[in-house]
Amino acid sequence: MFKKRKFYTLGDIKKHLIFTPIFFAIVLAIISILVIISILEFEKNNEVKLLLQEAAYKKKSLLSEYVNNIKFNVSGNFDKNETILNKAVTEISGYVKNSSKNIDLKDLKKALKNYETKHNVDFVIFNKKNYEILYGEKSIDYLMDITDSEIRLSNFQYHILKNIQYIGDSNLIYWIDKEKRKIQLSYFVNIESKAWFLGAFSKIDDMENLTRLTIIDSIYKKSKYFDDMYFWFYDYDLGYVYNYYNRGQKLDAKYILEKDRLNSSNEILKKYNNQESNMSEIYKFAKYNFLVSIKSNNPSFKIDKLKAKYDSKLRISISIVILVTLFFILASIVFSKFINTIFYRYNKRIETRNKMYKKWKDRYELAIIASNDGLWDINLNTKEIYFSKKWLDMFGYEKGDIKNIEEWLNKIHKEDRPIVENRLKTHLDGKTEHFVSEYRIRNKKNEYKWVLVRGKAFNDTKVNQKRMLMMSMDIERRKRLLEELQYVDLLVEYGRIVIFKWKNDKYLSPEYVSKSISSFGYTSEYFESEKKSFLNFVHKDDSLDLQNELEEAIKKDNKSFTKIFRVIEKDKTIRWVFNRTIFLKNDFGNVTHLYGYISDITKMKLTEEELKLKIAEEVSKNTEKDRILVHQSKLAAMGEMLGNIAHQWRQPLNNINLLTHFIRDNYGNLSKDDIEDIVSDTKLQIDYMSQTIDDFRNFYQPTKDRIKFDIKDSILSSLKIVETQFEKNNIKTEVNLENVELTSYQNEFQQVILNILNNANDAAIIKQKEKGFIAKVFINIKKECNQVKIEIGNNCGEVPFKVMERMFEPYFTTKFEEQGTGIGLYMAKIIIEKNMKGQIQVENIKGGVVFTISLPL
Repeated sequence: MFKKRKFYTLGDIKKHLIFTPIFFAIVLAIISILVIISILEFEKNNEVKLLLQEAAYKKKSLLSEYVNNIKFNVSGNFDKNETILNKAVTEISGYVKNSSKNIDLKDLKKALKNYETKHNVDFVIFNKKNYEILYGEKSIDYLMDITDSEIRLSNFQYHILKNIQYIGDSNLIYWIDKEKRKIQLSYFVNIESKAWFLGAFSKIDDMENLTRLTIIDSIYKKSKYFDDMYFWFYDYDLGYVYNYYNRGQKLDAKYILEKDRLNSSNEILKKYNNQESNMSEIYKFAKYNFLVSIKSNNPSFKIDKLKAKYDSKLRISISIVILVTLFFILASIVFSKFINTIFYRYNKRIETRNKMYKKWKDRYELAIIASNDGLWDINLNTKEIYFSKKWLDMFGYEKGDIKNIEEWLNKIHKEDRPIVENRLKTHLDGKTEHFVSEYRIRNKKNEYKWVLVRGKAFNDTKVNQKRMLMMSMDIERRKRLLEELQYVDLLVEYGRIVIFKWKNDKYLSPEYVSKSISSFGYTSEYFESEKKSFLNFVHKDDSLDLQNELEEAIKKDNKSFTKIFRVIEKDKTIRWVFNRTIFLKNDFGNVTHLYGYISDITKMKLTEEELKLKIAEEVSKNTEKDRILVHQSKLAAMGEMLGNIAHQWRQPLNNINLLTHFIRDNYGNLSKDDIEDIVSDTKLQIDYMSQTIDDFRNFYQPTKDRIKFDIKDSILSSLKIVETQFEKNNIKTEVNLENVELTSYQNEFQQVILNILNNANDAAIIKQKEKGFIAKVFINIKKECNQVKIEIGNNCGEVPFKVMERMFEPYFTTKFEEQGTGIGLYMAKIIIEKNMKGQIQVENIKGGVVFTISLPL
């Protein structure tokens, strides 16, 4: 079969000659412009991407450097506080010494208060003979609060003052509030002439506040060093942003999010609020909910210059393409005018004829389109059927798929076919004027669709045939909708959902109530016929609230209303229901009726109440368990310390006991020399026990005196302190030490060593749960050029990278809060790097970690 070719008129030919060259010229120009744009855009994006990568690397480096400076400056604040306290104590002690012996205490207190107001310090004076506090009792009370003692003895203040006198003369003391995670410093001096102890306390140094102040003091100044970028700071807890526009302003974060919505930096604020931000141009102080970000001044000068260069190239290229295209179009127009004069007269003659044909064609197309029905024709003599394209498209068939009446009847649903055949026979017998029927017919996809068919049989006298013209209308949607409505009616009738329609009056009079009201013991006739108020169905305690909230919703012109309230069943049982109502309005916009449903949620409501009671009970139990665990942890720490001392005392006490029994058994036969030997031996044992106490007491005593000491002896002293714990936990030690002398702070150095050894002990306890594991700790001392290196390592497990990265941060700990404060390694870093001008590092080795301390000689 050959496809019918399109017939081209002279007008069509003329149009092609005129517009085809122009069309191809325009298309070619558009394609050329798109290719040029794509090439230039690709090159421009590559160069912009390279510039952005360079800028991103620069931003990341600058941000990292700035964050490190912040951390360093925060740590340096402690050194500044020491200088301030030293100066304050020196000035006041000089004032006391230069005054007469009978200095008026009132004048001194007045001078102290003036100095405290100006220099932000707190003074304490107490008599070192009777330990009477002459000034600053509140500061001493605060020290008593942070000792964690639950029982305050009457002489507890005496012990604190005595301890200050013992370790505080010309020394800096750190007072740590573990609960609030704050540090306070003090510096005391002895005034011999008055028998006084004079000290100055810094204000409580909060690490969060120090970090915040350091950032705010430096961020605007630091930003001035750069032309194309600057830093800004976001405090999540306090809800403000600083230097966001590089003007040194403190602005509300909500104000920025609302005012400057299109700024890309706002995405950083939004994502950080949702805990989602992982971008490289920010640094999060997660512990304090701080964010520091570096921001570029957009658009960048280099990117703008680059874009301008490519825009210039693009304009020149497009201009050339347009000029060439215009020349080609002008040439085509000149040629088309020549052709137009040739075809003009011929086209004029056939236009009149075409207009008449077009009118009839348009009318026919409109009639077919307007009907939107499938038309078909049955030859009753031959039983052949001819379907229109609309009918075939309606059911997905192709021409020739259905050829006769029998094939059409076979497509009808078996339940509907007898009805259709009966009505068709009745109509052909002349008993009905028209054939009308609704039935289901199978489409090409083997699915049934509902149709409405109307037709009429007549005789075609020209060809002597009896024919029947039919028209099919798709009613599938209407039928399916009716089915769905029937299902809804059944569901409502036999379910626990009640459909209602009320009048909008003060009684909420029902006009319709579904039969499912029977689930509450009523009948629909009870409300509809007797006109019972719906409020009689509602619990009296909820009735007024329901009316008031309905009135308020109608006043606000809400589309719908929801509420949970109680209702009363026929047998007086109270049940909870959920209600949803829509408002029906008349033509004047007034609410005349309320249409909605109620659903029984009594079981859900009771379950909710039971769950609340169970949650409250479990929370109470867990709180009590936590208190017991905290108490047990404190007792365990005390027991471990006493265990270390008891282990050191056990042998000397046994020796004294043996000497005592020897005297008892042989006192009549002992000579004077024997007694002196026994007394000497006993005194030696007692001195050893006393030395043990001094070792534990003096070991933790901080000092600012630089002395010359042997590193090997200091490390051995530290090992002696943890010797009991190591023996208890079966930890082996390997020591390779050289005698190296160093002039520095001996006690603080020993505290660093002890802290690292205690961490190794804690790690060994966890690791020893593995079968066959033997814990080992090794210590090496190496002298290299002008420095000494101390390596302290163990085989008790490697440290994850995320933990190692934050190991020396203050208050960071992987232990429970009762087992560690997170201040130990932080103070170790301060002592080694700030006080002793050295360096401390940690790295993983096979199966464990090693701390390396480098100190200058």
